Amino acid sequence: MTLSARRYAQALFLIAEENGDQDQWLADLEVLANSSRNPDFIAFIDSPKIENAKKIEVIREAFSESISDLPLNLISLLATRNSVASLSGIADAFQELVDSEKGIERAEIISAVKLTEGEEKDIVDKLAQMVGKELSVTTYVDESILGGYLARVGDRLLDGSVKTQLEDMRRELIRGA
Repeated sequence: MTLSARRYAQALFLIAEENGDQDQWLADLEVLANSSRNPDFIAFIDSPKIENAKKIEVIREAFSESISDLPLNLISLLATRNSVASLSGIADAFQELVDSEKGIERAEIISAVKLTEGEEKDIVDKLAQMVGKELSVTTYVDESILGGYLARVGDRLLDGSVKTQLEDMRRELIRGA
């Protein structure tokens, strides 16, 4: 996430907090972030060859019915700066600020296979106990860790992966030889 995305998110957070419409901003930013994942849209909107007036016209046509006026102004501003691709980072940073205000910590769990609900709940409970906060969890599957799981909460990392255990054993064997 870029510094500018974080700065935009902080400014938006202050506006949303002042107006009491954080949930609306979250919904609008999700719409905008999803559109910013479309490579054709980004190629057009962030192109320095396209006139700003044309970009804003396309934006207004595409989003005027689905998002509020201030987020519409945000994407228009970003389009004039050829920075619409940063919307995903802005949306993520805004979500982090909202979560932080609510006392919610973000967590990631990476496992070699899809976790059952029970397994995921056990890991989430352990992590929540460790940090003493409610968690918003995202899970991923990465077969390269071979087994076990990796869990990241803030700057803390719990590594219970088989891959790491095998690498540790390898280092110990090399050291002992």
